[in-house]
Amino acid sequence: MSAPSCAHQPETLVAVQTVRKHFGFCKLTHYALIMVSGPDASSFLQNRLSNDILALSSGQGHQNTVLDRQGKIQGVFDLYRADEQWFMLIDAAERDNALGQIEKFHILEQFQTQDTAADFEIWTLQGPASAEVLKAHLPQEAELPAQLFDWKTLELFGIATRVIRRSLSGEDGFVLLVPTAQAEAFQAALVPHCQAQNGVEFCDETLEILRIEAGLPRFGKDYTFETLLPETGLERVAVSYSKGCYLGQETIARVKTYGMVQQALVGLLLPPESVLPPEGAPCQLDGKTVGHITSATYSPTLKRPAAMVYLGKNERIPGKILPLVINGIQYQAEVALLPFYTGLSLAKSGEALLQDGLKLFSEGYEEEAIRYLREAVAAAPDLLAAYEALGVILSRHGQYDEAIEMMNRVLALDANHVLAHTNLSVFYMKLGDKEKAEDEKAKATLAAFSQKAKAAGLTFDIEAERRKKEQATQEKIAMFQEALKFSPEDPLGNFGLGSSFLELKHYEAAIEPFEKTLKAQPKHSVAYLMLSKSLEGAGQLDQAKATLQKGIEVAAAKGDLMPLKEMQARLENLSR
Repeated sequence: MSAPSCAHQPETLVAVQTVRKHFGFCKLTHYALIMVSGPDASSFLQNRLSNDILALSSGQGHQNTVLDRQGKIQGVFDLYRADEQWFMLIDAAERDNALGQIEKFHILEQFQTQDTAADFEIWTLQGPASAEVLKAHLPQEAELPAQLFDWKTLELFGIATRVIRRSLSGEDGFVLLVPTAQAEAFQAALVPHCQAQNGVEFCDETLEILRIEAGLPRFGKDYTFETLLPETGLERVAVSYSKGCYLGQETIARVKTYGMVQQALVGLLLPPESVLPPEGAPCQLDGKTVGHITSATYSPTLKRPAAMVYLGKNERIPGKILPLVINGIQYQAEVALLPFYTGLSLAKSGEALLQDGLKLFSEGYEEEAIRYLREAVAAAPDLLAAYEALGVILSRHGQYDEAIEMMNRVLALDANHVLAHTNLSVFYMKLGDKEKAEDEKAKATLAAFSQKAKAAGLTFDIEAERRKKEQATQEKIAMFQEALKFSPEDPLGNFGLGSSFLELKHYEAAIEPFEKTLKAQPKHSVAYLMLSKSLEGAGQLDQAKATLQKGIEVAAAKGDLMPLKEMQARLENLSR
């Protein structure tokens, strides 16, 4: 029996939903199976591959990679231990290159590799009910592999089958390696049994949708032999940072130690009625190409188009809306963490991910900690401590824009969070925005007073204090406006009026007083700074940049270092 053709899109969508809610099954035809054996197999692979194979016991497996000296992917695969033998489950398109890279350094070691794909037929069951379905046809005393990547040889439908617990869909699932000699009998038993359990036989198109929803990179689409491993995010599961040397290890360690890669694989969520962009299409932002679509599909689980894309560090902020032009079409695309979807049977709780992330951070693995904390907030959007920890670690890597976003999420959960306001003050100061830094510092002080007053049984109304401060500023505005009736061009009065409007974030109103100040005093460095802030707040970015450039010239000529540094930082920020 061959897999269905998936000619009708509605059937494909129904198949995806069935796998998500129940289970589905299919024959896998694009995998190769490689056996590695011999007395030196274990030691050689340990020194050549990126993950720690000696940490595996017989019956266990993991994801692993073979890299070149630059840390570029030469093959991604599952590696499973069978005593002192190993078998690799790898995409057939990667097989020859991966084996070539392994054999390239095989000189005197006693081991051999063998392509055993012809010896097995490969099937998979995916979905929350897949374990229950398989158990029904196991001997009573037999147990399925308990953990992902564990495997056992079990009598399934009376046939000795290698049963691997492996998710290809974001759901619980199994990969079954059936001896070719008994494959026909196995299929004749499996298919009617699964159909009787209301499972769906799905096709490659369905598996592709499930793969993209699960955020699983695939060779030829989401990475090539020129892709750095850390760009894919796979190093989190396919690299050991403690096992010692392997080819490419220096690059991987350097990325981990000194910061993030320039581009990384993330998700894009597109508006529900959007046209699905073609794979390979460039993504343009403000006329600049910032990435390329690698995989794309309409997601029936998310009920909207979803794509995987490589983006730079300034664009790949989770939750950020990017006005991208893709294949000539304007999209309001939301940046998302991968995976887009993880089934409940596989998902860790947000609290568990938070603790994992904090532990990694305490051990010095900051890049890994960032990934775990991002997963924590995706799993538990109300987990305040995860946002706080993530923001602090991001700031250590100079990612202040995203760190600010994390602290704002903390404040959305607790408006009086003292440390969030304090951190925001520090982050804004690092970006050269002294006004916002001072504002957050004041909010931190008020929040601290509120907490102390509450602890002492007193009342302290932050909102009342804010209104009181605003009222005082309004009174200053009235005073300056009254004085300017008698001397409309007075630079001191106009500067005070503009500053008061700016304090209340009345940006449009602040522009004219600052322009009058500069007309009267064209070398007033601080007035250029304040006018640029007003223009930026009003959305007049080109005018803001021009004002900063002029202000920098004036401040440099006068030696006004404080406004000069702040204007330089703001101009750099606006020019990104």
